[in-house]
Amino acid sequence: MPIASSGGFLTTGSGALGWGLPLAVGRALADRRRVVCVVGDGSALYSVQALWTAARHAAPVTYVLLDNGGYAAVRALGRRIGIAPVPGTDIAGIDFAALAASLGCPAARAEHPEELPAALDHALDRGADAGPFLLHVAVTDGTDTLYDPGTG
Repeated sequence: MPIASSGGFLTTGSGALGWGLPLAVGRALADRRRVVCVVGDGSALYSVQALWTAARHAAPVTYVLLDNGGYAAVRALGRRIGIAPVPGTDIAGIDFAALAASLGCPAARAEHPEELPAALDHALDRGADAGPFLLHVAVTDGTDTLYDPGTG
């Protein structure tokens, strides 16, 4: 996605989990323009209640939630330091679209690659007055390439 303005891309300096959903709400409310938050399923569970806040305040946020069924970064880091399997890192089966809807945030799912272009168009083509929206995207687990000891 093109970043066309100064301050148009926010990230942490170290990989903290759980801050993306609430940060996006705050940024959207401060700027009153659409913010896109790309977040993993594991990270989203640290602060999923931010969807409720986004809905209550009609924050113009589009969440693109990438669901690989677990805390992949934590699993990969565990493997790197010799702990496998890491208990509590498999979180498959959560319907994030239904969870978002239960918190008042409209949502949709994209489970197959051919569904993604239309789903992204629908999720991203919303104005500043449309309020929040969550797109739950199923992805594969690619942890075998995370924290590879050979890459430093």
